[in-house]
Amino acid sequence: MTEPLKIVMLTTKLPEDIWLINTIADVCQIEGIIFPDGQRYQEYGLMYILKKRLRRVGFFTLANQALLVLYRFLFERWKDKHTFNEIFRSKPSDYIEKGDIDILEVKDVNSDEVRDFIKSKNPQLVVVSGAPLLKQRIIEVAEGRIINLHPGFAPQYRGRYGCFWPIYNKEPELVGATVHYVDSGIDTGAILIQQQVDYYTDDTLKIITYRQHQLGGDLLKECLTRFDELARHAYHKTDCVSKNYLAPGLTHYLKGMRWLRKTRGEKNLISALSGQEERAFSED
Repeated sequence: MTEPLKIVMLTTKLPEDIWLINTIADVCQIEGIIFPDGQRYQEYGLMYILKKRLRRVGFFTLANQALLVLYRFLFERWKDKHTFNEIFRSKPSDYIEKGDIDILEVKDVNSDEVRDFIKSKNPQLVVVSGAPLLKQRIIEVAEGRIINLHPGFAPQYRGRYGCFWPIYNKEPELVGATVHYVDSGIDTGAILIQQQVDYYTDDTLKIITYRQHQLGGDLLKECLTRFDELARHAYHKTDCVSKNYLAPGLTHYLKGMRWLRKTRGEKNLISALSGQEERAFSED
């Protein structure tokens, strides 16, 4: 029997990422976990972050994005919370407390501290989920052995919002998850495994991301148990349009979800058949 891979995990302290740690711990040996400490706002100040974002996207885009955050808080958070508990209740959240494992909390995932931590653990793989963009100096210290769980169907839908933009672009079957190598780009590395995700037309934006994360846990487990085989067949897609998408605004969200429910019906399942390019819609 093949020995489980020794890995270092780079992820967040969000409950869904703690669930992910528990999930993959069944099939690998976690040598260490790196957490960004989440104090970016405290360090720089909320106004600094908002001004920086304003310069990047403009006033109307930022206002539209802020309205979506408010809308989700007012109208969707209770449904999101209920569905979260249903999806992620299968694993405990106390792996870190119970496990004999080294944890590093850092403000900067591209720091010398992170480089030294990875060097000291000498993992076979570094597994990333939800972390900031890694610079080349970190990729090099791991000798390219870094894989990322991307909440989207790469490379068509890169960035954090691969759960929504396929719906907005009228390609709802391209909501999925991808495990790929990390390179210097944003979700552009060679693909190891990917799959479309099942979701419902009345799911919220957050619930779809939860379903992606649940599928991502399964894909990571498969990748870690079949890594040599999948690595031999890692590939890039060259026959599709690749784009890095930013956060949607309220007008995007309402338009996209209205189209989905109008064309596919209320509370219907959007399901992908097995196989990368096989797609189907099925109704309850």
